[in-house]
Amino acid sequence: MRKTFVLCLIATTCLLAHAGNCRQVGGTVSTNFLDSTTTFGTVTGDLAGAIGVTVLSLTQNPDGTATFRNQHHWVTSTGDTINALPANATAFPTNVAGFYAASYLNGVVINGGTGQFKNATGKVSSWGAVDLSKGEVVLRYEGTICTR
Repeated sequence: MRKTFVLCLIATTCLLAHAGNCRQVGGTVSTNFLDSTTTFGTVTGDLAGAIGVTVLSLTQNPDGTATFRNQHHWVTSTGDTINALPANATAFPTNVAGFYAASYLNGVVINGGTGQFKNATGKVSSWGAVDLSKGEVVLRYEGTICTR
């Protein structure tokens, strides 16, 4: 019985160490389009710093929405980078020409970085607005990031 308890204790410790330190994150993103495929701006909150997005592709959907396939480039205020897989943002048209509600319906998957985010994993979801007539994007982000 004692050996079983010790074995369970060791296994639990190893699992917890492997899972890493997970934390909830949240804040805002405010960017401007520099050209038709590139944005650059600031991030506030838990992942404060700067962010740039490269639009890899744009698909007009039959329901009137548009899907932006984006690659994110994130640098925190401490100089660490956050890597993310390409992610789809859906733009929902409004009654105002060029103005869209936007959401990363499946989130943005975090897969590493530098510094404190070297082996980070997680997902960040966001929603907000895009004004293509002014070239502006404002989003609220929230999610979980785990580091080891």
